[in-house]
Amino acid sequence: MKRQHNIIFDPIPFKGGSKIATSEALSLCSNETVRFTVITVNPDYWQQSELAKQHQLNIVTIYTIPWLCEQVQGVFFWLNQLYFSLVLMLQLVVRERADKFIAASGPGVDMPLYLINQLLKRTLVQIIHGNVACSRSIGWCLTQANVVFYLPSTYSSLQTALHRYLSKKLTPADSDTRANEILQSEHFQSFVNGIASHKWPSQSQIGTPKYLWAASLLRWKGLERFVTAIRLAQRHRKITSIICYIRPKQIQLGISQAPITLPNTSWHQDPDNFDRLRSECSIFVSTSKNEPFGLSILEALAAGMCVVIPLDGSYWDQILEDGVNCLKYTTGDEADLARVLLRLDREPQTLQSIQHHAIEVAERYHASDRYRAIIECVSASCDSMTLPAQDSAK
Repeated sequence: MKRQHNIIFDPIPFKGGSKIATSEALSLCSNETVRFTVITVNPDYWQQSELAKQHQLNIVTIYTIPWLCEQVQGVFFWLNQLYFSLVLMLQLVVRERADKFIAASGPGVDMPLYLINQLLKRTLVQIIHGNVACSRSIGWCLTQANVVFYLPSTYSSLQTALHRYLSKKLTPADSDTRANEILQSEHFQSFVNGIASHKWPSQSQIGTPKYLWAASLLRWKGLERFVTAIRLAQRHRKITSIICYIRPKQIQLGISQAPITLPNTSWHQDPDNFDRLRSECSIFVSTSKNEPFGLSILEALAAGMCVVIPLDGSYWDQILEDGVNCLKYTTGDEADLARVLLRLDREPQTLQSIQHHAIEVAERYHASDRYRAIIECVSASCDSMTLPAQDSAK
């Protein structure tokens, strides 16, 4: 059987949870059924990725126009989409025919794939790791993708984007009905992330309180909130922590400052030895605001850490039970977070009990199960796939 040739488009210039999750999901595909080409502005990540370790990955480097790629709306946003569309088309002309396009950054960012696919008519698989904007163009993309895999927490934003697009031709009531029909069709499938067995984190240390914060410096990840809580807690006890961070590039969103002076804290920028650093800690603290999933939280659970999360209704807030397999604090309340951190410092038995139950939760999140539908879709021949009729409401 002919191996499927799938092309991944990656226009994001920095490493993040979405990119990591995509790489790890696709790495589980069989070498005998599929091969990958990545067209990316971030080749350094893909060269070291799990996908490259498991597959003979063809990495093609393209380049951004720095000031242009930061635009998120208006004429310059569309100029950036046109630029990437032309670059992509030139790359595809000189390469072997693709069977599928894989868009994994979000429809707004992956727009060039949708534009050139109006000409090429390939199977387009969209993987959505976070909420999408309320945009008519994003709603259009969602009607053009052949298959969309999305995190459950993003459902409402998908519904809103579809409604925005469909309302151009339909009444509000009909737009809602049609949007729900599209989302309930077989071409939209929800998924949650998992961890491959060979990537399972090292066991964290048991009982001794040491705190870990790990995320990008995007402002909504809440580094300032963690720093403030640590400073409040350190007024009462000696608190030791590790902060690991990724610095986003070429982006207009708010960025936190790092490193800064914080007693008994070590700072590490995108460390190669992150697994070892995590294993030295026992408590993982999330300060993200409405995290769509939280792969780092899952990895902390798998490492047997006590995770501390906000009461914000996000995925892990719904799944985990306060005082049993996690501890929770009032969203946005640094003083309440400091109280939880001090409790763990004073109650080693509570810490050990929560660490024990954390591993039990993580065992339900093996990647081979959680990514099965994505693996089967990406590996399937195009002839065997049922493709949707394109929506006529334009």
